[in-house]
Formats: sequence, C-alpha cells, structure tokens
Amino acid sequence: MISESMEETFYLRSNGSDMPVFVRGNGSSNKYIIVLHGGPGDTSVNYMDDVSSQILMQDYGMAFWDQRKQGNSHGHLNNEDINLNIIVEDLQQLVNTMKLRYGENIDLYLMGHSWGGAVGTAYLQTKDYQNNIKGFIEISGGYDINMLNNSLIAMFNQYGQIEIDANRNADIWQEMLDFANGLDPDSISLDEVLTLNSYGGDVRRMNLLEDFYKIPSSSNVAAGSDKINSSISEIMNALSIFAQEDLLEVLLNISLSDDLAKITVPTLLIWGKYDFKVPPSLGTFAYDNLGSEVKSLKIYEHAGHNSMVWDPDRFVSDVKAFIGD
Repeated sequence: MISESMEETFYLRSNGSDMPVFVRGNGSSNKYIIVLHGGPGDTSVNYMDDVSSQILMQDYGMAFWDQRKQGNSHGHLNNEDINLNIIVEDLQQLVNTMKLRYGENIDLYLMGHSWGGAVGTAYLQTKDYQNNIKGFIEISGGYDINMLNNSLIAMFNQYGQIEIDANRNADIWQEMLDFANGLDPDSISLDEVLTLNSYGGDVRRMNLLEDFYKIPSSSNVAAGSDKINSSISEIMNALSIFAQEDLLEVLLNISLSDDLAKITVPTLLIWGKYDFKVPPSLGTFAYDNLGSEVKSLKIYEHAGHNSMVWDPDRFVSDVKAFIGD
C-alpha cells in the first residue's frame, strides 16, 4: 500500500530470474528512486542501510533491486542468460512494474553506483527507455572499462609519486606504481583488472592518503539494519559470478562512452576526488559528453568510491536539490 512509510517487498520475474525488490520510504511523494547496486555481485540491501538512504526515504520512495544472479536473486541461469543487455531488459520490466503498482504518473529516478552506473547508462542509451525516467543520479559509474583502467593508472602515478617523494608509505606506493606501469591498459587481463582494483581498495583500507577521510553526518538518523537477504544466497551468487571468468570478462568488458550523447534526461554526476576504483576523470568525461541540457558534476573533496557514505549530508542535499519536493 502506498504510504509515507512504505515497507513492501515483491519479486520481479524476468527472463528466467526472480529478483527481489524492496520498496521503502515515502511513496506518497509520487517520486521513486530505483537503486542500481554495484558489483557485479553486490546487493541492494547494503545501500538500504546507508544513513543517506535512511534520510532520503523520508522524502521519496526507494526501490532496492537485486539484479539477476546477484544479492538474493534466484534462477537456474546459464552464462548466456547474464549480460548487460539482459539486465537492461530486467530494468525495463521493473520500470513497467513500478508504474503498474504505484501509478503511471509517478516520477522515476535511477540511482546507479559503480557497476550500477553502467547499468543505468546502458538503459538510458537503449531504445526510448529514457522516456520513462525523470532523472539519472550516477555515483562513480564504471561505464567504460578501458577508460577506467587508463585513468586509474594515471591516478596511481599522480598520487603515488607525491607520497613517495614525501616518504609516506613509499614502499607500498612503489609496489603499486610498479604494477600499474607494467600494464598494457589496451590489453589488460581479467586478473590484472582485479589486482588493480584491489590496490585501489588498499588506498583506503591502509589509510595511504592523509587527506582521505570520512566526514561524519550531522543528522541524527542512524544507519539501518534491515538485513532481509539470505547471506548464503548473497555469497553463493557473488562466488558464482567470480568463479565464471568468461562471464566476468563479458560483464567487465563495457564501453558505453561513445553513446553518452544519446542520454538527454537530467543527470546528476557524483564522484569522490580519491576514488581509486572509478576515477573522477570518468565523471568529467561523462559531464562533457552527455546530451542532457540539465546536468551537473559534483566532486567530493574528501570522498572515495562511496560518496554517499563518505559525506552523507552533502550527498542528501545534492540529491534533494536535483529531485526537488
């Protein structure tokens, strides 16, 4: 039932997969944000627990969707049943279902993080699907893997050399620079991509940059604890994706930059300055090449890959300014 405090769960059945959708928040606003989680292999429930989501749900409905073969989705799927085009069609089915359940007049927004940014980008470039969407919020979207790898190598060199010259964790940075500079970004292997990604995570895990820190929220809202999914399903789905290298190759071989001009919906781009997973240069490129007349790029000065976690107050403020009342 539509209300100011919705708590509804349904399963989306599409192309052999049953995918949970958790609808929470203020559905009476007539504005719904479809959350496109990261990965591939993550779950939308992790985003539901964020302080930023808890605050946004006071004003908007939010649909947390576990994509096929991810989170708590089910289905006996072959590799050919999992690719970006099929996931785009799943999203279109979700859009249709949302309108059927909550009204044709609702405003739908896509919020895609990391891999979810690629899903949202691909969706908006497909057929006339963007006509269903009021706006796109892209958070560190990995919409072009070759560009991402080149940018990440450049970013390691930029910050790594500064840290080496200052003799701060010089041995660790030198190891990462040696690896990055030994790569051929135009023919990088899956193992090399995963290692580069792991080094990117080490920058935060090992606190390798002094200027990289979390800004506490001034809100009294606490992070949620709505752990609905089966942990076993989450783990098994994630492991099955990463165990099938040919599938992961397909999912990580994404290049959507040439068609960014096709996207004309209002777009809010949010990146962290110290995003060593998807560098902020991809945000700049997207801003310069999107076909949207209404677009903005926000680079958070003290954030990494998860801007909504690093600076939740600013994130909420930017999203609310973009969507409006």
